[in-house]
Amino acid sequence: MSLMLTKEDLAKYPFLKQSAAYVESMQLDLGDLAAEEYSGILRKALTRIKDSIDRNIRPVDLSDPESEIISYPLSLALVYGSKSNWLINRFATIEAKRVEEELRSEPGDKILEIAKSGFSWDIEPANLKLEWEELSFSIPLQPYLEAASGFNDPHWKLINRYVKGGRVFLNTGSLARLISEGFKVKIIRRASERELHNFRIPDALAPYLDEILGYAQENMQFDEELPKGLVSDARPPCIVAIMEDVKAGKSLSHMARFALTTFMVNVGESVDEVLKLFGNVADFDEGKARYQIEHIAGLIGSRTKYKPPKCDVLRSFGLCVGMDEFCRDAKHPLNYYRRKLKRMSGSGGKTGARDRKKGV
Repeated sequence: MSLMLTKEDLAKYPFLKQSAAYVESMQLDLGDLAAEEYSGILRKALTRIKDSIDRNIRPVDLSDPESEIISYPLSLALVYGSKSNWLINRFATIEAKRVEEELRSEPGDKILEIAKSGFSWDIEPANLKLEWEELSFSIPLQPYLEAASGFNDPHWKLINRYVKGGRVFLNTGSLARLISEGFKVKIIRRASERELHNFRIPDALAPYLDEILGYAQENMQFDEELPKGLVSDARPPCIVAIMEDVKAGKSLSHMARFALTTFMVNVGESVDEVLKLFGNVADFDEGKARYQIEHIAGLIGSRTKYKPPKCDVLRSFGLCVGMDEFCRDAKHPLNYYRRKLKRMSGSGGKTGARDRKKGV
């Protein structure tokens, strides 16, 4: 007997057949959602897209599940309307990671129902206890291989899985990961379908699409290639100040550690270099620090490489120590760093490896 999924479930997992049916039952045209009465839904859709651009994994607002359910197809329409592969992939990745986090707190029977409803996978409960783990589900080989094909981790190769009778056995965490990847693939593949090639956002929503495109353009530059390794003279004042506190062995707030670590890994510093940097901090624990740095660098865990917080976030945590000329139009530490590198390059400044450790 199938488990009944609630309206809150439909909001959390928009790939469910029931979620699509609910939206269809509203009988709304896309252009209708630009009307004032739907302004709350539109704001949710815009926030959802901007969160994906910022790599901000935010749980859905279950206080108003109906608005959440409708905001997803609207956000998806705006993303598809952008015709930007970068935005489509970013949106799909962050939506998938949000779903994975939601699934990890769900009971096994609900995860089973979600997998069946969302992808029509022939998932079966299992009760296989191995020496090192408990495998609670099994899935046929074909859907497993299709969903896991994008994973680079050797852990997902069949040789490292328990396979019997043409089925792959999984624990709860692995099934959650597989479902989230299936969701990601569904969003990206849909973008390549013929009917979406000629898709255009209704005129009433065009200003909001322009807003999203501008926001995406502003953030896309952070994904562009930077010189490998820290160029000290290009550091923003906030990072310089945190580094000075590290050198002095001061205790750092969680946000200061996160800001410094994310900045360093995004300018090309290795885990070992970042680890060495924190060696003077009073409560330094090498094992714990290495794990956290590797997680932030996207080497383990969710495989997401985190970006530093934006300037307004750093300001709210009291980490902005004063603005210079490059700060005025910068909204992000990497934006500052990139602009200063360009200025240094244009004025004959050296940005080579020999500058890496200066001032660190």
